Parts: sequence; structure tokens; C-alpha cells
Amino acid sequence: MQDLVTFSFQPKTLEEALKFAEMVAKSDLVPKDYKGTPGNVLIAIQWGAEIGLKPLQSLQNIAVINGRPSMWGDSVLALVRGSGLLEDFREDFHEPSMTATCTAKRKDQPTPITRTFSLAEGQKAGLTNRETPWKYYPKRMIQMRARAFTLRDGFADVLKGISVAEEQQDVIDVTASP
Repeated sequence: MQDLVTFSFQPKTLEEALKFAEMVAKSDLVPKDYKGTPGNVLIAIQWGAEIGLKPLQSLQNIAVINGRPSMWGDSVLALVRGSGLLEDFREDFHEPSMTATCTAKRKDQPTPITRTFSLAEGQKAGLTNRETPWKYYPKRMIQMRARAFTLRDGFADVLKGISVAEEQQDVIDVTASP
């Protein structure tokens, strides 16, 4: 029983990582972006390792959205909380104006970082008139946008440039055709 407690999926060599990726890609317990694609599994694990996630945490929390690795807003907050740099965190929602406010205070900074986002801003950006989560969960999407701005602006060193999934979902590919 003791061996199971200390066992961990932490490949130590490229060969182990490739074997692990092959095994995981065959599993029914992984998100669809990783099913049958050991290359995606390997890249997600590496992305996760670079920001402090274990392999299975990486596969659960890193999503490929519009071709970019992104993390869900709740996992971004977990990563920031786990960094030890977050002193205080608060999210508020003002119902009449449909505005979310997120404030985070870093331990090593004198002033908190506060960002807001409103339904009006989402409408102006054209986010609410498509078949997306914005249409069905506008409060959650507004909250996630305020959170993403706050955490990316205040904890870029922790997030190392990874996109926030709820934001990345709104990106429209405007690659020009030849």
C-alpha cells in the first residue's frame, strides 16, 4: 500500500514521457483534445511542468483553444493561490450594471490590482451575439474576464504568458486567405 501512496506519474526521461503520452492518449479519462493524440499529451504535460503542474493536472487544466494552450479560469486562480504570492483576493458582481470586479493583492506589492469587465464591454466587443458560453452564462463570462485581466496583469510571472481559456474562447481567427 505504501508504494501506491508514493507512486507518481512523473516521467524522468523523454522515453518515459513518450510512453506515458501513448498510454494516456488511449485512455477514456482524458479530455477529447488529448484522446488519440500523444503529441498533444506530451506538449500539455510540458506546458504544465513549466508553470508548476504535475502531468495529470496539466491534462485536466490545460485546454487547446483556437490552437493555443490555455488554462481554465478556476485553475489559473488555483495556480496563483498556490504560488504563495497572493495575499488577498476578492470578486464582486454589480447586478444593475452587470459588471464584475476582481481585486488581487500580491504580498510583494504595495497596492492591489483591480480590474473590471461589464456586459456592455462584452456587447461592444461582439462577444454576446454568437453561440458561445456568453449567450448562456453572461455573468460567469463577465466574472472570468475580470478575473483573467486581474491575474494576468498581477501575476504574469506565475502564469508565464499562458492564456486564460474563457478569454481565448472569444478569439476569432482572422487569418487571411491567400
